[in-house]
Amino acid sequence: MIKKADVILALALIVIGLAMSWFFSFGQTAGSELVITRGGKVFGTYSLAEDRTIEVKQDSHINKITIKNGHVSMSFSDCHGQDCVQQHSISRTGESIVCLPNKVMLEIQGGKSEYDSIAR
Repeated sequence: MIKKADVILALALIVIGLAMSWFFSFGQTAGSELVITRGGKVFGTYSLAEDRTIEVKQDSHINKITIKNGHVSMSFSDCHGQDCVQQHSISRTGESIVCLPNKVMLEIQGGKSEYDSIAR
């Protein structure tokens, strides 16, 4: 038997969940820089204001990163899965693209946010 209180509780939880999803989706701001990490160490930091292509070589592996119109994408990777290449471009603070086989990570940083932190 479903009681009136159960229905109200379920609706309240749904509304709270939707509100939190909206809050975290639109709480991110446009980032100002890209940090590239290779093998756990910082490879370089690049401004998103300047369009460019960056080539990251590690051992016999190659990754090419494209910065265009403030968006970052992995345009080429010699890894087998190609998940990093197929991922959509990123531009907001906290977003990342990771190529696990080649140990390359792209992360957007910078930008001003009205929030101190967001737990994930």
